[in-house]
Amino acid sequence: LASLHWKEPIARNECMDIFEHPVPKHTYVLTADVSEGQGLDYSSFSIFDVTEIPYRQVAKYRNNEISPMLLPAVIYSAARQYNEAFVLIEINSIGLQVADILHYELAYENLLKFQIKGKQGMQASGGFAAGKNKLAFGLRITAQSKMIGCANLKTLVENDKLILNDEDTITELFSFSANKKTFMAEEGSNDDLAMTLVHFGWLTAQKLFKETVSNDIRYALQKEISYLQDVDNVPFGFIDNGLDDIVDEKDADGDRWVREREQLYPFDDLNYKWDTRL
Repeated sequence: LASLHWKEPIARNECMDIFEHPVPKHTYVLTADVSEGQGLDYSSFSIFDVTEIPYRQVAKYRNNEISPMLLPAVIYSAARQYNEAFVLIEINSIGLQVADILHYELAYENLLKFQIKGKQGMQASGGFAAGKNKLAFGLRITAQSKMIGCANLKTLVENDKLILNDEDTITELFSFSANKKTFMAEEGSNDDLAMTLVHFGWLTAQKLFKETVSNDIRYALQKEISYLQDVDNVPFGFIDNGLDDIVDEKDADGDRWVREREQLYPFDDLNYKWDTRL
């Protein structure tokens, strides 16, 4: 974390900081963590450019007073601005209401849906649930999904595959630590923006995400590690061929035996003339 550096936003819009304006044909993902809007925890979301690796945080929103009834309109507007970004909402509590408004009232098509598959947990879905699997309009965080998200986030940050630009986000990460079997903000700190990163970390491991954005972070890391191993295995320096210290010897008749090829095989010389009288 000590190597992370934030930068000043290029634009501010109320509670939203913008670090990069949307680029045509780029693919974006918005991950949101919702609070009750009573001046305590923050309703937050981060927007990431996932067109290529490394992924980049291009915008962030943070507001501890906005009502969950009004937040869907803010998410809808920001997501549409960023090329109809894919939207992931955490639905453990009040977030379920936000996701429902986005789906049923605002009819936002790129709201990510998830199948609930029992012991397998939640998996990103194209919008259909097979058999007894239930379909949810957001991500319900469990101990398992949170652990996966935290592990993936750690891998992304440590390997420079996720560029974070926001000061508030990076500050929250410094106080986001292990507590028994989970991760949370230390006492007196917030982790709302940090959780948007955890949600994103979880999403990057999903098959649907890899198919949608046409890049696979695990494959990219494996490829990089393989390259570094190949570089480490390349020999360098001097190689002893066992001949450098051998001195040409003479036989009993005083003839000197040499090991230089041009002397052993004089016919290698194109100008050598054979004695045809033999």
